[in-house]
Amino acid sequence: MVARPINLAFRHSAAQNAPGWSATCIVSKWRPFPVIVMPLYSPQPAPPQSDLSLAQVRETDCAIFKAIKVDADANRISRALTMPEYLEAWICVPDAAPGSLTLASPEENGYRLDHYSVDRGRFSITGCYLFCHLRKMRLFWRKTSKAFCAESVVDFRLRGNFGSSVVELRHTELGSQDEYIWYETLWRRSLEKLASLFKST
Repeated sequence: MVARPINLAFRHSAAQNAPGWSATCIVSKWRPFPVIVMPLYSPQPAPPQSDLSLAQVRETDCAIFKAIKVDADANRISRALTMPEYLEAWICVPDAAPGSLTLASPEENGYRLDHYSVDRGRFSITGCYLFCHLRKMRLFWRKTSKAFCAESVVDFRLRGNFGSSVVELRHTELGSQDEYIWYETLWRRSLEKLASLFKST
């Protein structure tokens, strides 16, 4: 066992009123946890010298920042964030019409989310790992439909260990205010759903 400091200083752009969310969250304490050598799930592990910091944000980018507490250890949360069969349980598409369906499937070095709606047609989201480790992962994110194709970058980071963790999300390089509004709703509802699923277990 190795004692390491956990120091979280995180801020997202818009304060949330829902329970469990905060505009500023600071945690500072010492807690022992085992050093993880092998990644939990990584089709193509990042090179040893790769930069694992969060994606840099240009001043002109629309960016989304979220952090929420989840009552589970890093291993379980990492599975929920990376495995298609678990993604279907917590991803919440904004304004989904009654009878719509979201299916997740594996893709080469990532996954694909297909949303089907009788009234609004179909769109797909593909997440391709730029790197994927137990506590840090970055995806090249592409949303496509018959009318458009939009690309961006999604980062996840897990803080803490054992029975409680903080999930940090950073979604950058969004191309428009409309995309920002749509994804802000998607991530807020989805992360709240993720946290609620672990509360019931």
